[in-house]
Amino acid sequence: MGLAAPMPLASGRGFTQNKAMPKHFLKILALGAFLMLFSLPARAEFMLSNAIVEFNGQNPQQDIELISRSEQNEYIETELYEIINPGKEDEQRRRIANPAEGGLLVTPDKTILTGKSRKILRLILLRDPGDQERIYRLVIKPVIKGVESETQLGLKVLVGYEALVIVRPKAPETKLSLTRKGNILSVSNSGNTNVLLQSGQQCLDGKDCKTMPALRVYAGNSEDITLPHAAPGSYFIWDGKKLNEQHFQ
Repeated sequence: MGLAAPMPLASGRGFTQNKAMPKHFLKILALGAFLMLFSLPARAEFMLSNAIVEFNGQNPQQDIELISRSEQNEYIETELYEIINPGKEDEQRRRIANPAEGGLLVTPDKTILTGKSRKILRLILLRDPGDQERIYRLVIKPVIKGVESETQLGLKVLVGYEALVIVRPKAPETKLSLTRKGNILSVSNSGNTNVLLQSGQQCLDGKDCKTMPALRVYAGNSEDITLPHAAPGSYFIWDGKKLNEQHFQ
């Protein structure tokens, strides 16, 4: 719901290890490159129209629009991962190389985004929703094309995005409980689909209102939130189809 937060992707070009160089010099050189990387401004040269894609059983096709902010062409690649046990301690990412096996196709998976242009990435479900929710992460990143001189020191910070893709189950069931003890709110989701808690607010005697942090809780997970007040409050809950306000005491 909104633009994705960009993530820096460092790419150092032109470094070769000279075997005649002393080891301490190489260490200093590597440290200098590291410090240079984090002193450079990281600015995304393109944006996404939306950072979260939801399939809720109505349309097997969804789009993400790439929007160029640069005068230069960008070479864009995508990587799709299915998230196993999302939100749990044993959460894993499984790279999807075969869309037929993963149940989701991203097309095109590689493209050229010309300067100041727009391009559509299309996500197509290849498998009907099942009893369990499926969660994916789609990495959308720029890559460097061409070979630069190895004798030239070059450093460029590439900024990409990671979009969340949700395939809701065929019969979504929301079972959410909110229990407060002091200023700790325990959120438990025993349903079969994730929920997003947003626009939370606490007020003391109708004043001194504080905003509470947003939180996504995946199916079968529990999370704790530290509240600004040890007092009742409310959240708006998005379950993929409707937005309901839920109060806690």
